[in-house]
Amino acid sequence: MIAAVFHGLKDGLKLEDRPAPEVKRPEEVLIEVKACGLCGTDPAILEGRHPSSPPVILGHEYGGVVADAGKDVSLVRPGDHVVVDPNIKCGQCRFCRSAKQNLCANMRTLGIHLDGGFAQYNVSPQSAVHKVPEDMNWRDVALVEPVSCVINGVRRSGIGLGDSVAIVGAGPIGLIWAALSKQAGAAKVIVSETVPARQEAARKVGADRVIDPTRIDVVQAVKAETDGGVDVAVEVIGKPLTVQQALQMIGFGGKAVLFGTCPEEAQVSLKPYDLVRREKQVLGSFAANFTFTPAIDAMYTKQVRSDILFTHHFKVNEIHKAIEVHRAGESIKVLITP
Repeated sequence: MIAAVFHGLKDGLKLEDRPAPEVKRPEEVLIEVKACGLCGTDPAILEGRHPSSPPVILGHEYGGVVADAGKDVSLVRPGDHVVVDPNIKCGQCRFCRSAKQNLCANMRTLGIHLDGGFAQYNVSPQSAVHKVPEDMNWRDVALVEPVSCVINGVRRSGIGLGDSVAIVGAGPIGLIWAALSKQAGAAKVIVSETVPARQEAARKVGADRVIDPTRIDVVQAVKAETDGGVDVAVEVIGKPLTVQQALQMIGFGGKAVLFGTCPEEAQVSLKPYDLVRREKQVLGSFAANFTFTPAIDAMYTKQVRSDILFTHHFKVNEIHKAIEVHRAGESIKVLITP
């Protein structure tokens, strides 16, 4: 099978003809991969901005058909359609035992530390595999993982009926946030985005107002439209400047949700008086936390439009071209199939 294998910063990403993996442990599941999303984490790995364990097959947003299963596998059987939760938790640390599995102290990730979905076949532990309806579009399946992460964030944010929400960035994650904020009952969703194609996509997924921050002061615009600030502001880009914007957008009693991953050394300024006198909150949100089942349901019922998010499609043997398109900003999201 052709696989996209990352060999570290020196040797980079290579296409290799590898033998298909086999089930070797009783709890393993062999999956014939049907679709895998290209995540911003993938080029970050190639550029040394995200840790990984090379050599490793990349791709962590994937699903497919069960081809084989170990003797202890009881949840799925050959022929089942499945999606994979790539974050493998230990189940033993204090976070796993206190309903905070996304903070697992010993987490390893398929497609980052263990072989993932940029290949024809993949072996995953049964604990990572979730059945999906057989008539579910594979393009929708490939969005389940990022949607599960956003659902965790939406739940943490407490977005509800009548709330106002500002989302800084309309890449794939920002668009998912916009769609799910409306589904959660937000009365007004404002999106800040510079790229015209992504601005239009934001409108299509339900944004009530799209602002180009290169043309007007986005913080002042948001405050003017929401009587002093939004109930929830979400930062999905991972830059100190946009984090600062999100912090400044929230009104009395508002929440800022930091979803994008800034460099570890990045810092922003806070006004403690604001947090106390105006009861503002700053929240972080990381990965999925028991949110794969609702994410499957959300995608199956088209609560997030995969036809809007996926603008480009490449085969695994075109992975380098796919990454070039992503880096050039020509795509919203790229779908990879074997």
